[in-house]
Amino acid sequence: MKELRGRTALVTGAGGGLGGYIARALAAQGVDLALTDLPEAPVDGLAAELGNRGVTVEHVPGDLSDAEERRRLVGWAEEALGPLDILVNNAGLEFGGSFLHSSPDELEAIVGVNLIAVMDLIRLVLPGMLERGRGHVVNLASLAGKTPVPYLATYAATKHGVVGLTHSLRAEYGPEPVGFSAICPTFISRVGMYGRLEAEVETGPNPVGTLPPERVGDAVVRAIRDNLPEVILSRRLVRPLVSLYGVSPGLATRLARNRRARDFAERFARARGRL
Repeated sequence: MKELRGRTALVTGAGGGLGGYIARALAAQGVDLALTDLPEAPVDGLAAELGNRGVTVEHVPGDLSDAEERRRLVGWAEEALGPLDILVNNAGLEFGGSFLHSSPDELEAIVGVNLIAVMDLIRLVLPGMLERGRGHVVNLASLAGKTPVPYLATYAATKHGVVGLTHSLRAEYGPEPVGFSAICPTFISRVGMYGRLEAEVETGPNPVGTLPPERVGDAVVRAIRDNLPEVILSRRLVRPLVSLYGVSPGLATRLARNRRARDFAERFARARGRL
């Protein structure tokens, strides 16, 4: 989808974290936006900011853990903007720390929002995209969806699922004029689960480094324009580790347990009070 001006997009999780940066990047390309997040993460200020950039911006609260809410949100977005050309599945939960600290409720919640909601929203918008002969779905995954990550097991499980879903849909709908992309960022500074604890965690070296959130917004635009299968975002070279994980998961997992990586993971878990 080379020309983005005048297209319409539904962006979930727009009220905090990476959502605002993704919305700003799309608005800069002339994309009209339907923004949603939980009621406690209001998007009024963001909507007002982007509305001054010459694009149409609508917003409404919504709980993606509820199937009826997901159906309602898609209907609302199409009524507000017209047929959807772009879906950005950005909303997500994270419960980092020791796996044994995860409660049954947390397991259900993280899978429900990070994976089931992603699949269901795609199921709701895809028929219209196929019928109109255009569309693109961007799924926010993570570097944790490409490698083993200690103390982020439940989060990594859902992000591995998002990556697998994205590539499987590309295989299934390859001949169709609808694209699917996974964005796999490393730790992002200033916002999100890492940004909230950055000052506490950065008492020692970060083995993969951090990136500013603007890079994620830029990656979303690039993925849509070039129909990229995935974009791995990292300040340091991680593709060899990703490739190694594909051919030798045992060795890659041993590398993920090296002292530097484990010390960092433990600092992160301790900062969240879940070690």
